[in-house]
Amino acid sequence: MKILVADDSKTNLALISAALHALHHEVIPASNGDDAIRLFTEEKPDLVILDVVMSGMSGFECASKIRALSVDDWIPIIFLSASVDDSSIAAGINAGGDDYLTKPFSAITLEAKIKAMQRIAEMRRKLFQTTEELMVLSSTDVLTGLYNRLQFEKSLQERIASADRHHYLLALMFIDLDHFKTINDSLGHHVGDLLLKEVAARLKSCMRMDDFVSRIGGDEFVVILSNVESTAAVSEVAKKILLSLAENYLIEGNNLKSTTSIGIAVYPSQGITQETIVQGADVAMYHAKGLGRNNYQFFTEDLGNTYRKQINLEHELKYALERKQLFILYQPVYHLITKQLLGMEALMRWRHPEFGIISPNIFVRLAEETGSILSIGAWAIKEVCQQGAIWYKEGYKDFKLSINISLQQVLQEDFFQKTKEVIDKVDVPPQLLEFELTEATLISYNSQLLSAIKKLHEMGVSICIDDFGTRYSTLTNLRALPINTIKIDKDFLKDVTVDQKNGIIVRSLIALGNNLNLNVIAKGIQHEEQVQFLILNGCYLGQGFMLSKPFSEKEMTALLGNRVNQKV
Repeated sequence: MKILVADDSKTNLALISAALHALHHEVIPASNGDDAIRLFTEEKPDLVILDVVMSGMSGFECASKIRALSVDDWIPIIFLSASVDDSSIAAGINAGGDDYLTKPFSAITLEAKIKAMQRIAEMRRKLFQTTEELMVLSSTDVLTGLYNRLQFEKSLQERIASADRHHYLLALMFIDLDHFKTINDSLGHHVGDLLLKEVAARLKSCMRMDDFVSRIGGDEFVVILSNVESTAAVSEVAKKILLSLAENYLIEGNNLKSTTSIGIAVYPSQGITQETIVQGADVAMYHAKGLGRNNYQFFTEDLGNTYRKQINLEHELKYALERKQLFILYQPVYHLITKQLLGMEALMRWRHPEFGIISPNIFVRLAEETGSILSIGAWAIKEVCQQGAIWYKEGYKDFKLSINISLQQVLQEDFFQKTKEVIDKVDVPPQLLEFELTEATLISYNSQLLSAIKKLHEMGVSICIDDFGTRYSTLTNLRALPINTIKIDKDFLKDVTVDQKNGIIVRSLIALGNNLNLNVIAKGIQHEEQVQFLILNGCYLGQGFMLSKPFSEKEMTALLGNRVNQKV
């Protein structure tokens, strides 16, 4: 043990030094308080022994100054004194001392005091080490080793304050992996975790020494770039991240590709508080996803306005049903050769008092995110079934009435029972109905989904897969599901006559549907060349604005009445 001893008596200093040497300790002698303080700083001893009474600076004063020098590191201090009373003990403790050794002392007493200080020092060291480890654990993401959300929030606050003091730019990036859930669901959480660890390593490799990288949950990461020169410099970092994360990952024999979407907010131009800059980066990230993913976007005022509008819509959507703002339109499905009306798809619309007619592409997504899709979906099923029953009783029987249903609806335990109760109550033949699920729904294929679909099919309801061809996992589940109809996604049809690849895809989807004895319907038909392409390749059913716009129930009733002679 390295022990600093301060005593202005050469005799006393020699005696205690000899005793310490005999106990195999290294001694650093000091003849006064000033020397003791200097040597404490230079030598960094493990223990300090100070004579209370010294000329120039007392042991108490010296202890106080030593304690001021070692705020974060506790070094034991023992006072050496000829007599010890209560007032001296109190003064020594207040000065920062830990124990007293009275003169004259025995070697046994000296050894015992030192061992006691060693034990206390060791306990403090272990406590400090444990505290440090707990601090690391509390601020670290266990899976990736990056900082966690708690540390992110703390660091962002500190770095914003620093950027404000020193007048420099700070950029916050929200990074979200594209389609990570698909990888997790199809290959398992273990592979997903390994992918996240690799993403974390690649992110760190893109950063400067002082940049901050954190995983705040799931497949969400954040980066804080401090003291950046310009938004152009931020763009370069974002491009570097996109390129790095887009490279293939080889994980346990799986060759994976996972792109990312990045939202960026810059302090102070795009947010001056922690809340606004986080919100800005989050909004920009969702905008990047909406633009097709695998890109980065900066937050703008226009995006902020859109976000605020969305928040308002989310709130008002909760009351849209009770305010009777939702209604149904019906878009006909025709035979492309005979021009016969064979069915119709029920389409929900929202008549908003401020924004006018809102497409389901907007409000259905909001309804799914907020959970209101369950009440809205139940209302739509009841509304369409009631109208179908009216048309059937009026003699319009030979057609299919399609209703879109969401995955959240189907996965309700009582979905089939509630749907059956509606069908029985309004007395609509199940054979008149067709329930449409998006192809993305099949990715969540499980026993509950299969059971609900089978029960509907056994009751007589047809099942249609919408947006067919947009997801790779459909074919693995298609054989197990009682599917009657597939609808080819309109994006494939858009350039089918001029884009060779689209043409090949559409021909393949038509052939697949026909070989499986399914009805094949093409969506989004806009011109005659598409119709001729579809007929030539064996698809005879279609819908789209070229054939007909969506109609109100009154308009649809009139169309049904004239459908024997109806031509398009």
